[in-house]
Amino acid sequence: MSKTLKHETKADHLLEKGMEIVWSKGYNGTSVNDIVKAAEVPKGSFYFYFDSKEDFVVKALDKYFSSQFTPALNILQDKSVSPKQRLTNFYEYRIEVLKKELECKLGCMGCNLSNEMAEHNDNIREAVLLKNNFVKGEITKVALEAQEQGEIEASMDVVSMVEFIEDAGKGAMTTMKEMQSASPIDNLLKMTKKVFLK
Repeated sequence: MSKTLKHETKADHLLEKGMEIVWSKGYNGTSVNDIVKAAEVPKGSFYFYFDSKEDFVVKALDKYFSSQFTPALNILQDKSVSPKQRLTNFYEYRIEVLKKELECKLGCMGCNLSNEMAEHNDNIREAVLLKNNFVKGEITKVALEAQEQGEIEASMDVVSMVEFIEDAGKGAMTTMKEMQSASPIDNLLKMTKKVFLK
């Protein structure tokens, strides 16, 4: 194994283990000691791969969005399905992940970190914003395609609607965690279908 590949493999291992802790405990609730303990590596190794905890979290966000959004992106880009159905499948998939895999407790790591750190750390705020804008852009492309094909009302402001649903989704996930119940995200899906994808 080359030095570069070995470096990337060890850094990825740290990200994998540490990401789970940051996701559940947040930025301030996670220490470098927590991360290296979970990864079973010496503390000095952390600073060989990452400049700081902030640097680690920014890179962890990249890994999180890549692993969590890639399957959803594949649904959006499946040209064998009509654009409106792709949107429906996409929203249903995301709700299902929250309900089944995350048990309505973790929510979105990006949203969690944004809620905690947006006022205090511009690098983390901007990293989350970049990912969120990418997600909204991909959804909007498909929504505009659906509108062009007459599957969404021509009078609908698609860009504003996608932004509204994404913003509402952040709030629904916060309430979901408070209640430890799927009710808020189920309601989001129901209203998305009723208003946007009717």
